[in-house]
Order: sequence, then structure tokens, then C-alpha cells
Amino acid sequence: MYTSNSRVDLGAAHGDGHVLVTGATGLLGAELVRRWAKAGTVRRIAVLVRDRARWDAVACRLALSDDAVVALEGDVTREGLGLTHDARTWLARHATAMVHLAADTTFSRPLDQARLVNRDGTAHLLALAADCPRVARVAFVSTAFVAGRRTGIVAESDDGAATAQIGWVNAYEQSKAEAEALVRSARRDWVILRSSTIACDDTSGVVTQRNAVHQALRLFHDGLAAMIPGVSDSVLDVVPADYVADAIARLALRRDLDGATVQLCAGAGAMPLGELLDECYARWATDATWRRRRIAPPSQGDLETWEMFTQAVEETGHPRLRRVTRALAHFLPQLALPKRFDTRRADALLGAAAPPVHEYWGRMIDHLQQTGWRGVPGLAEVAA
Repeated sequence: MYTSNSRVDLGAAHGDGHVLVTGATGLLGAELVRRWAKAGTVRRIAVLVRDRARWDAVACRLALSDDAVVALEGDVTREGLGLTHDARTWLARHATAMVHLAADTTFSRPLDQARLVNRDGTAHLLALAADCPRVARVAFVSTAFVAGRRTGIVAESDDGAATAQIGWVNAYEQSKAEAEALVRSARRDWVILRSSTIACDDTSGVVTQRNAVHQALRLFHDGLAAMIPGVSDSVLDVVPADYVADAIARLALRRDLDGATVQLCAGAGAMPLGELLDECYARWATDATWRRRRIAPPSQGDLETWEMFTQAVEETGHPRLRRVTRALAHFLPQLALPKRFDTRRADALLGAAAPPVHEYWGRMIDHLQQTGWRGVPGLAEVAA
């Protein structure tokens, strides 16, 4: 598991009041709340919850006390976060910081739907923060892939202006980039924490929350991906959830990070695409039943070749193949847009880099296969 080399300086943190956390029922949000509640980092944590029953289950699992955490029912897609007048009054009196993790991370959403949560939800939180005079920090958890179709080194100082000229791979990336712009323009006391894609819970390889990475892997495993985009210097940058949750817990409230962007990514520890695929197919080949199917790795081509392939599938391909290709198209083009995320600021602040992907990738592959790909869409779900 990820182990940090230094502790947060609580004397230099906005931890003397109440902190509002959105997205607390998600993997990262729940882990953030658990860490803060256990450490007593803040006086009290208020969590915005849309589904009270779901939150109660999370609170029970994490053994959170009502003294440490209070749940406020609301919805980020509504003005005022959908909070009651009493709840807004309470926050105006007590809140000293807000940490915004709530997001719609489904890559295939149409842009207008992605914006409802990711852009508009952020606007609603910023408006509420403006009505809370004691709030001195808004921490926004974003994605490193606001870099979109850019290639090369992505600096932590990058504000996304260059990306707007060349675009994004999916609506999730674009809507989060638009939300970052709102945060920067609304306040001076913000910190933006850009997470890479979550691969697994920790370096044990256990996967609790499935995403597009796992779906792509299952389609590869099942022999359903004839071709993928990729170039010689392509890498996959992913991180374990415990690294990101620990980083958010330690950095979100630090006073010396006003106006800073921190990239929580594998960085130099990203895994080359060829090495990654070799590891996958070697692990899968230990299963005699799978090995007898003689499934070959997908061919690779640059982005132009990939787009020609997907266009041909759309025009002449079998309906099932079209559905598979569409499912991959919201994520895989990043593999043909090689980029490296600069993590020097994060590494210095945390005292350690994120775990290199090669250290846990094989264990994650084994976990997915040993659990029967539970929760990961396969042929029946994708191509029905």
C-alpha cells in the first residue's frame, strides 16, 4: 500500500472550523472523510448527500460518529446545492472550507449532461461559498485529463487555455476543464488537485470502483478489441485510490497552497503501453481455458488510423462490433496522445511519488480475473 513520508502540518491548515465535503459517498470522498475523522484534522465535517440511505451505509461501514460528521441532504445540480435555508444558515455561520469531489465520471455522457454535475455543480458550490463569510479555502478535485488532446509534458502550472484550442477526448474531460476555469475566476483561495485515473484501491490490486480502464481490459480479455490507438511512446498513467485520498487529506486545507494546482499522477512511474499489454496477456495466459482460445492482443495504430478504423466499423461493421468500438472510443484515444504529467510539486509536498504502475498492475489484473470481472461490463452489457 502507498505510505506517505510526511504528515500534514495542521498548524498551517484551514482545520479550525467546519469543512463541507461533496462526493462523500464516492470512493475518494469516503476515504477523505474517514481519514479526517480518524485524525481529528478538522473540528467537524459536513457532508452533502443526495441519497441519505447510501450515506448511512457508508457512515456505518466507516464507523463515523455524528459528533465528527454531520450529513446535509442536497444536490449539487441545484442552486444553493439544494440545501434547506437552515442548512445554508448553519454553513454560513460555521464553514471555513469546502472540498468539492462530487463529479459525474462517466466518460460516455453527452456534454450537456456531464456539465450538469461537473461544471454547473461547481458553479453552485462556488456561489454558496461566496455566501459563507468564514470560508477561506475551496479545494476542487479535478482530473489530470483536463489536458485533453494535448501531448508532451503537462505542467502543474498549466491553466488549460492551450487545451481549449485543440479539444478533449470526452465530455468528462471538457466539463471538468470548464469547472476549473470557474474556480480560478471566482476566488483566490482555491487549490486544484488533479487526480489521474483510479486503477485500484491500493497497491494490493483490489478494485472496489470499476471504470473505463477496467471495461477496456475486459474487452481485451474477451477478444473483442481488434484494434486500439497507440504509438511507440504511449504510456498509461493511473494511480491507486489510497494515494489520492491521502494527498487530498493532507493538501486540501494547507494555507500555503492558495492558487496552486497539484497533479496527483503516476508521472515518471506511468507504464509503457507495450509493457502493460504484455503483462495483461501473460497473466491471462495462466488460465488454461483462456489460453486455448488463442486470443491475440489488439493491433495498434496512430490516432488517424484508429479514427479510420472506427469510421469503417460505423459504416460497415456488425452492430455488436459498433457497440464495442463506441464503448472504447470515449477513453482509448488518450493512448495515442502521449503525455507525461509533471508531479514535482506533489512529490515535494507529499514527500513521496505515487507508486509506479508496474508495482501493482499485475496484482490488479489478477484480482479482476479471480473475481470473475464482477461489476465490469462485458459483451452482454456492451453489445446487447
